[in-house]
Amino acid sequence: MPDITVQRHGDRWAILEPGAESPTKEFETRDAAEQAARAMAADGEVHVREDDPTGLADAQDHGAGAPEGTPAGGPTGVSGRERARINQAGL
Repeated sequence: MPDITVQRHGDRWAILEPGAESPTKEFETRDAAEQAARAMAADGEVHVREDDPTGLADAQDHGAGAPEGTPAGGPTGVSGRERARINQAGL
């Protein structure tokens, strides 16, 4: 089987197959990407690159998509009084 490469892709981790122009799959964590790569590689090797050769990590705007006036990943305009006090499973 072919060797598979796992590398950073912006703030995610990507799996690249030999000869592919773009990532085959992307994952939130390195561990998840490595596990999937091992399954795809079968008898081949899995290579891990810590750097992001695409440069997406440098160009990415981590606050993009957040409503104006709120920090990236912060509240979405719901005040503390409007939030649920406890998690209600099954609702």
